[in-house]
Amino acid sequence: MSQIPARLFSPGLPAAGQDVVLLVEGKTLRILEPSRYLPERGIQLRRVGFDLKGLELAWDDGAGRHALQILDAQAAATLISALPPTLHEALAALALSGRKQRRARRLGWSALALFFATPLLMLGLFLAFADPIAGWIAERIPLEQERKLGEASFTQMKAELQLRDDSEGAQKLRELGQRLTQGSRYNYEFHLADKTEINAFALPGGIIVVHSGLIRATTRPEELAGVLAHEVQHVELRHGLKNIVKQLGLTGLWMFATGDIGSGLAGSAATQLLSLKFSRDAEREADAHGLDSLLRSGIDPRGMPDFFRILADKAGAPPAMLSTHPQSAEREQALRDKLASLPPVPAKPLGWQPWPPAL
Repeated sequence: MSQIPARLFSPGLPAAGQDVVLLVEGKTLRILEPSRYLPERGIQLRRVGFDLKGLELAWDDGAGRHALQILDAQAAATLISALPPTLHEALAALALSGRKQRRARRLGWSALALFFATPLLMLGLFLAFADPIAGWIAERIPLEQERKLGEASFTQMKAELQLRDDSEGAQKLRELGQRLTQGSRYNYEFHLADKTEINAFALPGGIIVVHSGLIRATTRPEELAGVLAHEVQHVELRHGLKNIVKQLGLTGLWMFATGDIGSGLAGSAATQLLSLKFSRDAEREADAHGLDSLLRSGIDPRGMPDFFRILADKAGAPPAMLSTHPQSAEREQALRDKLASLPPVPAKPLGWQPWPPAL
């Protein structure tokens, strides 16, 4: 005979139930105080408790629904081992139900783990394949949205730029730019900023700004053409757009991909764009494609490596445009090697004298 502590829930008892003792006597189950026998058939078994290691016996009689709960795991195990044969069928159903519950719990925990792991997984995939993902998304952003992003960025920086767009130097910029961008899908703007730094930059959508200090550093217009050809290719290859896509990460990519850039997101992207630098690979790519565009335009392509030689020869800290770029000498040599591999291409000198123009 086994005595097992339990809690009884029956009509007429408090809602919280009553502590009782269950006696297992051979083929019968009996409750002490109040004394009653459990029916031999019709008892349903189910697991209860926080960890589902307890056991409940439930049955119906003329007085209503009754339930006997054994929450202690060891006591429940003792009862299971002592249940009379009349409950073996219910015990088999309980075992099957337990397996289903455990399977459901495992699935639930797996789903929960996947829910929390998915953002990390997506972030990991984005970091691992940032360049191809950014390229794929950038190619699906409408040109008008790209243009808006570039214009927003240019508007923010205008306050710090003293533009000299009415000068002779600005006119030469536009002449070279128009020659290098014939047939482009972009409508380009070329601006001259009165700044002493040797710098030039391209914004998404076709806005290119050249500092007067860069033009003063050139010795002939073909060198300026080499710089412009490089910056134009940053636009054509959508390097700035890809940069901001990578910078934003997973946030807002869907809005970019669908062309639905809200004003807040566009403003944030434009602000970040001002501080982004192109990667070394992007710079090398713009060099190579820029050299090709010079050849197509009939402009002496040697002006591009010649300008890098000028930069390499300058003493002191590297110019701003080279702070995160490949070294000037390295880029110059790569361009000269490419030119050496090509058949000689006649290029008529631009012949703009005197040089540099009035800025």
